Formats: sequence, structure tokens, C-alpha cells
Amino acid sequence: MSDVVPFPGAMPAPEVHTERDDNELHAEAFRDLENRLMDCVSMAAIAAEQIHNHKTDDRELVFAVAHTYELLMKLKKDYYHA
Repeated sequence: MSDVVPFPGAMPAPEVHTERDDNELHAEAFRDLENRLMDCVSMAAIAAEQIHNHKTDDRELVFAVAHTYELLMKLKKDYYHA
């Protein structure tokens, strides 16, 4: 029976990607960001607390740390609102 030719319909159909598949992939990627985002927010909070307790004349450093914390808090809020 090694001479038998496979019937064309017996071949598996190629994968078809649908909009639903794309949405599921995006949803999974969105969920995967949560832990990394929360780590960033936590580290920024620690840095902001430390910079406020640190005596420095470097106003740009204080601004950068505080503003980074503010931006990440807004991103966190937007992430959970989406």
C-alpha cells in the first residue's frame, strides 16, 4: 500500500488567523504587562520616597524621580481603567 496517493482533502487546512485570534493575543500581552508595570510603579515609589528624604540641591534629579513616579501612577490608573 505504499503506492497510495493521499487524498487532497486529507491534508490539514492551513491555520487561519481571525480578528478574534488577534484580540486574544493582544489581551494576553496586555495581561502580561501587569507584573512589570507594578514592579516599575513600586520601584518609582521607593525612589520618590528616598529622594524626598535625601538632602540635595539637584532640583533636576528630584523633578525626574518625582515626575517618573507621577507618570507611572497615571499609567497604572489608565491600565486598570482600560
